[in-house]
Amino acid sequence: MTQLLLTIYFLVVFYVLYKMALGLEERKEAKVIINVDEKFLAEQTVIQLSRQIGGRAIKASVEKFGFGKKKDPVLSLAFEQAQSIPIPPKDLEKKEKDGMTPPEVSQWSEQWSKERVSIQVLPIGEEKLGPVWVMKIDVKNKTRDQQVYLDWDRSSIEIGGRANRVIRSTSNVFRDLSQPQIFGVVNPGGTVLFLVNIEGNYTRDIETNRLKPPLPLEDLKQRADEAKLTDPTAKEKNIEPLYNLDLMVRMKRTDEKDSEMINLLIPFAFTLEIKVDPPAFPPLRWFLRNFGPNRESNWLWGVSKKDVA
Repeated sequence: MTQLLLTIYFLVVFYVLYKMALGLEERKEAKVIINVDEKFLAEQTVIQLSRQIGGRAIKASVEKFGFGKKKDPVLSLAFEQAQSIPIPPKDLEKKEKDGMTPPEVSQWSEQWSKERVSIQVLPIGEEKLGPVWVMKIDVKNKTRDQQVYLDWDRSSIEIGGRANRVIRSTSNVFRDLSQPQIFGVVNPGGTVLFLVNIEGNYTRDIETNRLKPPLPLEDLKQRADEAKLTDPTAKEKNIEPLYNLDLMVRMKRTDEKDSEMINLLIPFAFTLEIKVDPPAFPPLRWFLRNFGPNRESNWLWGVSKKDVA
Protein backbone atom coordinates (compact mmCIF):
# COMPACT_ATOMS: atom_id res chain seq x y z
CA MET A 1 0.00 0.00 0.00
CA THR A 2 2.85 2.38 0.89
CA GLN A 3 4.59 1.73 -2.43
CA LEU A 4 1.38 2.43 -4.33
CA LEU A 5 0.88 5.74 -2.52
CA LEU A 6 4.48 6.75 -3.17
CA THR A 7 4.10 5.87 -6.84
CA ILE A 8 0.93 7.94 -7.13
CA TYR A 9 2.58 10.78 -5.24
CA PHE A 10 5.62 10.90 -7.56
CA LEU A 11 3.40 10.69 -10.64
CA VAL A 12 1.37 13.65 -9.42
CA VAL A 13 4.54 15.65 -8.64
CA PHE A 14 6.02 14.96 -12.06
CA TYR A 15 2.73 15.85 -13.76
CA VAL A 16 2.53 19.15 -11.88
CA LEU A 17 6.17 19.98 -12.76
CA TYR A 18 5.51 19.05 -16.36
CA LYS A 19 2.50 21.37 -16.58
CA MET A 20 4.52 24.12 -14.93
CA ALA A 21 7.27 23.67 -17.51
CA LEU A 22 4.78 23.89 -20.37
CA GLY A 23 3.27 27.04 -18.88
CA LEU A 24 6.67 28.67 -18.54
CA GLU A 25 7.58 27.65 -22.07
CA GLU A 26 4.41 29.20 -23.49
CA ARG A 27 4.96 32.49 -21.65
CA LYS A 28 8.55 32.89 -22.80
CA GLU A 29 9.23 35.74 -25.20
CA ALA A 30 11.63 34.87 -27.97
CA LYS A 31 14.86 36.84 -27.91
CA VAL A 32 16.66 37.60 -31.13
CA ILE A 33 20.30 38.41 -31.78
CA ILE A 34 21.51 40.11 -34.95
CA ASN A 35 24.94 38.83 -35.96
CA VAL A 36 27.27 39.75 -38.80
CA ASP A 37 29.49 37.26 -40.62
CA GLU A 38 32.81 38.59 -39.33
CA LYS A 39 35.02 36.13 -41.20
CA PHE A 40 33.39 36.83 -44.58
CA LEU A 41 33.51 40.59 -43.94
CA ALA A 42 37.24 40.59 -43.17
CA GLU A 43 38.22 38.13 -45.92
CA GLN A 44 36.40 39.94 -48.72
CA THR A 45 37.75 43.33 -47.65
CA VAL A 46 41.32 41.99 -47.52
CA ILE A 47 40.97 40.53 -51.03
CA GLN A 48 39.75 43.83 -52.46
CA LEU A 49 42.55 45.79 -50.77
CA SER A 50 45.19 43.38 -52.09
CA ARG A 51 44.09 44.05 -55.68
CA GLN A 52 44.66 47.81 -55.44
CA ILE A 53 48.10 49.40 -55.25
CA GLY A 54 47.05 51.96 -52.68
CA GLY A 55 45.23 49.35 -50.62
CA ARG A 56 48.12 46.98 -49.99
CA ALA A 57 49.38 49.11 -47.09
CA ILE A 58 45.97 48.92 -45.37
CA LYS A 59 45.22 46.11 -42.94
CA ALA A 60 41.58 45.07 -42.69
CA SER A 61 40.31 43.23 -39.61
CA VAL A 62 37.19 42.90 -37.49
CA GLU A 63 37.66 44.15 -33.95
CA LYS A 64 35.36 44.17 -30.91
CA PHE A 65 34.43 47.42 -29.20
CA GLY A 66 32.03 48.22 -26.40
CA PHE A 67 31.52 48.56 -22.68
CA GLY A 68 31.64 45.70 -20.19
CA LYS A 69 30.52 42.38 -21.65
CA LYS A 70 28.76 43.99 -24.62
CA LYS A 71 31.38 44.24 -27.35
CA ASP A 72 30.17 44.61 -30.93
CA PRO A 73 32.14 43.89 -34.13
CA VAL A 74 33.63 46.81 -36.06
CA LEU A 75 35.46 46.70 -39.39
CA SER A 76 38.86 48.35 -38.94
CA LEU A 77 40.97 49.62 -41.85
CA ALA A 78 44.42 50.41 -40.40
CA PHE A 79 47.02 52.36 -42.40
CA GLU A 80 50.17 50.41 -41.57
CA GLN A 81 52.71 52.86 -43.03
CA ALA A 82 51.21 56.03 -41.57
CA GLN A 83 52.85 57.79 -38.65
CA SER A 84 51.53 56.66 -35.29
CA ILE A 85 49.09 58.84 -33.38
CA PRO A 86 50.05 59.16 -29.68
CA ILE A 87 47.50 57.67 -27.30
CA PRO A 88 46.60 59.87 -24.29
CA PRO A 89 48.25 58.68 -21.04
CA LYS A 90 44.85 58.51 -19.32
CA ASP A 91 43.73 55.87 -21.85
CA LEU A 92 46.82 53.80 -21.10
CA GLU A 93 46.21 54.14 -17.36
CA LYS A 94 42.62 53.00 -17.83
CA LYS A 95 43.81 49.84 -19.60
CA GLU A 96 46.07 49.03 -16.64
CA LYS A 97 43.18 49.60 -14.22
CA ASP A 98 41.07 47.25 -16.34
CA GLY A 99 43.59 44.48 -15.67
CA MET A 100 46.02 44.66 -18.60
CA THR A 101 49.65 43.87 -17.86
CA PRO A 102 52.34 46.41 -18.97
CA PRO A 103 53.36 44.27 -22.00
CA GLU A 104 49.68 43.97 -23.03
CA VAL A 105 49.20 47.72 -22.69
CA SER A 106 52.29 48.30 -24.82
CA GLN A 107 51.05 45.92 -27.49
CA TRP A 108 47.60 47.51 -27.46
CA SER A 109 49.14 50.99 -27.71
CA GLU A 110 51.28 49.98 -30.70
CA GLN A 111 48.26 48.52 -32.49
CA TRP A 112 45.69 51.26 -31.83
CA SER A 113 48.01 54.22 -32.33
CA LYS A 114 47.93 53.52 -36.06
CA GLU A 115 45.73 55.65 -38.27
CA ARG A 116 42.51 53.83 -39.09
CA VAL A 117 39.00 54.07 -40.44
CA SER A 118 36.38 52.13 -38.46
CA ILE A 119 32.97 51.16 -39.84
CA GLN A 120 30.15 49.68 -37.77
CA VAL A 121 26.66 48.81 -38.97
CA LEU A 122 23.79 48.79 -36.47
CA PRO A 123 21.58 47.37 -35.08
CA ILE A 124 23.61 44.41 -33.92
CA GLY A 125 23.48 42.17 -30.88
CA GLU A 126 20.39 41.34 -28.82
CA GLU A 127 17.25 43.14 -29.98
CA LYS A 128 13.59 43.25 -29.01
CA LEU A 129 11.00 41.72 -31.29
CA GLY A 130 9.80 44.68 -33.29
CA PRO A 131 10.54 46.85 -36.31
CA VAL A 132 14.02 47.89 -37.43
CA TRP A 133 13.23 51.36 -38.73
CA VAL A 134 16.63 52.19 -40.23
CA MET A 135 20.11 50.81 -40.62
CA LYS A 136 22.76 52.91 -38.87
CA ILE A 137 26.23 53.20 -40.37
CA ASP A 138 28.76 54.62 -37.91
CA VAL A 139 32.04 55.74 -39.51
CA LYS A 140 35.05 56.96 -37.48
CA ASN A 141 37.92 58.48 -39.42
CA LYS A 142 40.96 58.41 -37.15
CA THR A 143 43.46 59.63 -39.77
CA ARG A 144 45.35 62.85 -40.47
CA ASP A 145 44.76 63.19 -44.20
CA GLN A 146 42.35 60.53 -45.47
CA GLN A 147 38.87 61.40 -46.70
CA VAL A 148 36.18 58.72 -46.66
CA TYR A 149 33.27 58.75 -49.13
CA LEU A 150 30.18 56.55 -48.93
CA ASP A 151 28.59 56.10 -52.35
CA TRP A 152 24.92 55.40 -51.64
CA ASP A 153 23.82 54.88 -55.24
CA ARG A 154 26.39 52.12 -55.69
CA SER A 155 25.52 50.46 -52.40
CA SER A 156 22.65 48.02 -51.95
CA ILE A 157 20.68 46.20 -49.28
CA GLU A 158 19.51 42.68 -50.08
CA ILE A 159 16.35 41.48 -48.34
CA GLY A 160 14.69 38.20 -49.24
CA GLY A 161 17.03 37.65 -52.19
CA ARG A 162 16.21 41.03 -53.78
CA ALA A 163 18.72 43.89 -54.01
CA ASN A 164 17.43 47.36 -53.14
CA ARG A 165 18.84 50.85 -53.67
CA VAL A 166 20.10 52.44 -50.46
CA ILE A 167 18.52 55.77 -49.50
CA ARG A 168 20.21 57.95 -46.93
CA SER A 169 17.82 59.81 -44.61
CA THR A 170 18.42 63.54 -45.11
CA SER A 171 16.39 66.72 -44.84
CA ASN A 172 15.47 66.72 -48.56
CA VAL A 173 14.80 62.99 -48.94
CA PHE A 174 11.04 63.59 -48.80
CA ARG A 175 11.04 65.58 -52.05
CA ASP A 176 12.66 63.47 -54.74
CA LEU A 177 14.39 60.10 -55.02
CA SER A 178 15.09 60.22 -58.75
CA GLN A 179 18.17 62.43 -58.38
CA PRO A 180 21.63 60.97 -57.68
CA GLN A 181 22.53 61.09 -54.00
CA ILE A 182 25.42 63.12 -52.65
CA PHE A 183 28.24 61.05 -51.18
CA GLY A 184 28.42 60.72 -47.43
CA VAL A 185 31.75 62.32 -46.49
CA VAL A 186 33.78 61.73 -43.33
CA ASN A 187 36.77 64.07 -43.11
CA PRO A 188 40.01 63.36 -41.18
CA GLY A 189 39.37 63.14 -37.46
CA GLY A 190 35.61 63.08 -37.96
CA THR A 191 32.84 60.71 -36.86
CA VAL A 192 29.51 60.55 -38.69
CA LEU A 193 26.43 58.39 -38.12
CA PHE A 194 24.39 57.80 -41.29
CA LEU A 195 20.79 56.52 -41.26
CA VAL A 196 19.68 54.55 -44.31
CA ASN A 197 16.67 52.63 -45.60
CA ILE A 198 15.72 51.18 -48.99
CA GLU A 199 13.99 52.94 -51.87
CA GLY A 200 11.05 50.53 -51.92
CA ASN A 201 10.00 51.55 -48.41
CA TYR A 202 9.16 55.10 -49.49
CA THR A 203 5.67 56.00 -50.77
CA ARG A 204 4.32 59.29 -52.05
CA ASP A 205 1.39 61.19 -50.57
CA ILE A 206 -1.05 61.88 -53.43
CA GLU A 207 -2.35 65.12 -51.92
CA THR A 208 0.96 66.78 -51.04
CA ASN A 209 3.08 65.01 -53.67
CA ARG A 210 5.71 64.50 -50.98
CA LEU A 211 7.29 61.26 -49.86
CA LYS A 212 6.00 59.80 -46.63
CA PRO A 213 8.38 58.63 -43.90
CA PRO A 214 9.68 55.20 -44.90
CA LEU A 215 8.33 51.88 -43.72
CA PRO A 216 10.54 49.82 -41.37
CA LEU A 217 13.55 48.20 -42.97
CA GLU A 218 12.63 44.86 -41.39
CA ASP A 219 10.18 43.47 -38.82
CA LEU A 220 12.02 41.12 -36.45
CA LYS A 221 8.80 39.77 -34.95
CA GLN A 222 7.49 38.81 -38.36
CA ARG A 223 10.79 37.20 -39.28
CA ALA A 224 10.82 35.26 -36.01
CA ASP A 225 7.23 34.12 -36.56
CA GLU A 226 8.06 32.92 -40.06
CA ALA A 227 11.19 31.06 -38.93
CA LYS A 228 11.27 27.51 -37.69
CA LEU A 229 10.31 27.03 -34.05
CA THR A 230 13.14 27.27 -31.55
CA ASP A 231 13.55 24.20 -29.37
CA PRO A 232 14.37 25.47 -25.86
CA THR A 233 16.08 22.20 -24.99
CA ALA A 234 18.20 21.82 -28.12
CA LYS A 235 21.91 22.62 -28.28
CA GLU A 236 21.80 23.83 -31.89
CA LYS A 237 21.28 27.53 -32.54
CA ASN A 238 18.27 28.64 -34.55
CA ILE A 239 19.83 31.00 -37.11
CA GLU A 240 18.06 32.50 -40.12
CA PRO A 241 19.40 34.86 -42.84
CA LEU A 242 18.29 38.46 -42.22
CA TYR A 243 19.67 40.94 -44.78
CA ASN A 244 22.92 41.95 -46.50
CA LEU A 245 24.48 45.37 -46.98
CA ASP A 246 27.01 45.93 -49.79
CA LEU A 247 28.51 49.28 -48.83
CA MET A 248 30.55 51.17 -51.44
CA VAL A 249 33.36 52.97 -49.61
CA ARG A 250 35.96 55.16 -51.31
CA MET A 251 39.09 56.59 -49.67
CA LYS A 252 41.84 58.97 -50.73
CA ARG A 253 44.26 61.48 -49.25
CA THR A 254 43.09 65.07 -49.30
CA ASP A 255 45.83 66.01 -51.80
CA GLU A 256 45.19 63.09 -54.18
CA LYS A 257 43.13 63.05 -57.36
CA ASP A 258 39.77 61.29 -57.42
CA SER A 259 41.24 58.80 -59.90
CA GLU A 260 43.57 57.55 -57.15
CA MET A 261 40.75 56.57 -54.81
CA ILE A 262 40.68 53.18 -53.13
CA ASN A 263 37.31 51.55 -53.87
CA LEU A 264 35.81 48.91 -51.58
CA LEU A 265 32.43 47.21 -51.87
CA ILE A 266 32.27 46.03 -48.28
CA PRO A 267 29.90 43.09 -47.64
CA PHE A 268 28.03 43.03 -44.32
CA ALA A 269 26.03 39.78 -44.16
CA PHE A 270 23.59 39.68 -41.22
CA THR A 271 21.80 36.73 -39.65
CA LEU A 272 19.01 36.51 -37.07
CA GLU A 273 19.56 34.16 -34.14
CA ILE A 274 16.26 33.31 -32.43
CA LYS A 275 16.68 32.36 -28.80
CA VAL A 276 14.39 31.04 -26.10
CA ASP A 277 15.74 30.53 -22.59
CA PRO A 278 15.65 26.85 -21.59
CA PRO A 279 13.87 25.81 -18.38
CA ALA A 280 16.11 26.65 -15.44
CA PHE A 281 15.32 23.39 -13.62
CA PRO A 282 17.38 20.58 -15.27
CA PRO A 283 14.79 17.79 -14.67
CA LEU A 284 12.16 19.86 -16.47
CA ARG A 285 14.58 20.44 -19.32
CA TRP A 286 15.14 16.69 -19.61
CA PHE A 287 11.42 16.01 -19.37
CA LEU A 288 10.57 18.50 -22.13
CA ARG A 289 13.36 17.17 -24.31
CA ASN A 290 11.97 13.65 -24.10
CA PHE A 291 8.24 14.17 -23.66
CA GLY A 292 7.48 17.75 -24.74
CA PRO A 293 4.97 18.46 -27.54
CA ASN A 294 7.75 19.32 -30.02
CA ARG A 295 9.56 15.99 -29.84
CA GLU A 296 10.03 13.82 -32.91
CA SER A 297 7.83 11.08 -31.44
CA ASN A 298 5.73 11.48 -28.33
CA TRP A 299 3.62 8.72 -26.88
CA LEU A 300 2.45 11.05 -24.08
CA TRP A 301 0.87 13.46 -26.60
CA GLY A 302 0.00 10.80 -29.16
CA VAL A 303 1.44 12.82 -32.06
CA SER A 304 4.71 13.34 -33.85
CA LYS A 305 6.20 16.13 -35.94
CA LYS A 306 5.42 14.11 -39.05
CA ASP A 307 1.77 13.88 -38.02
CA VAL A 308 1.60 17.62 -37.45
CA ALA A 309 3.24 18.35 -40.80
